[in-house]
Amino acid sequence: MQQIPMNASALPRFFVFNQQEFHAAIGDNDGLGKEILAIVLNELPTRIRNIQNGIKQSETGQLRREMHDLKGVVGLLGCSSLYQQISALKLGDQSIDQQQLLSLHSISERLKMLEKDLLLFSKMELPS
Repeated sequence: MQQIPMNASALPRFFVFNQQEFHAAIGDNDGLGKEILAIVLNELPTRIRNIQNGIKQSETGQLRREMHDLKGVVGLLGCSSLYQQISALKLGDQSIDQQQLLSLHSISERLKMLEKDLLLFSKMELPS
C-alpha cells in the first residue's frame, strides 16, 4: 500500500475547476471572485436540472440556451476543458442524436463535479 505524504492531503484536488485560470480571469480582486462564485453556486443546480429536463423532453431550444449560457460561465471560471466540450456540441433544431446525447450527459456530470469543486474552493480560498 502506497503512503500519501502528510502535506498532500492538505492540497485540494479539483476535477473540473482550474484555480489558476480563475485567478487570471479575476486578477487580485477577491471581492469579484466571491461574487462570481456566489452567483454560479446559486444558479448551477438549476442549470443542471434544466439540462437533465431538456434531455428527457428532447428540448433542443432549451438545451442550446443552457449550453450558450454555460459556455460563458465555465470560460470565466477557467474550466477550459469543459468550455471546449460545450463549444464542440452543436445542437440543431432536429432531435438529439446519440453522440449529442452522450455529450450532454457528460457535460451534466462534469457540471456536478464543478459544483463540488466550487464549494470546496469557496470554503478554502475565499472565506467570508
